[in-house]
Amino acid sequence: MKSNKAMGTIQTIILVVIIGIIVAMGVYFIRMKYGEAKLQTVKTDMLQVQWKVKDYMDKRTAEKKDKVYLGTKIAEAMDDPLVQEFLNKNVLSEEEYEKYYVLKDQDLQEAGLEITNYEDSYYLVNYDEYEIIMTKGFKYNKTETLYRLSQIKEVTETIENTEK
Repeated sequence: MKSNKAMGTIQTIILVVIIGIIVAMGVYFIRMKYGEAKLQTVKTDMLQVQWKVKDYMDKRTAEKKDKVYLGTKIAEAMDDPLVQEFLNKNVLSEEEYEKYYVLKDQDLQEAGLEITNYEDSYYLVNYDEYEIIMTKGFKYNKTETLYRLSQIKEVTETIENTEK
């Protein structure tokens, strides 16, 4: 009789351990998928900004209007705390300050976008290459934060290729 009780206890402990492992794997998988979905959302928003800004500039060129860029040059927006915080991260070199423009919500609306900047963040655009940067960045993993659309595209392509 004692051996049956001991066997039942061991089986219960093994069952609890197996259930614990399955739950832990499920939580990890859900977190991973949630992070990938959030990354895709950020990528989509940045692609929309890129497309609308490019479209805005193309329309101005087609209408033979002066080349007036949306936004404010970074060099002229240095007093903005969000811009200053971003520049302190050294994502851009000082030579690039003249190439990038800060897009505030009214600039995004003027371009025809229905989205706005993320909280405590701005989109930046380089009109030469149409590179888009998000000043807040996207925390991809514990050690890496992605700021540029080109970086985010690379990571999402890598994720898509590993899932195939």
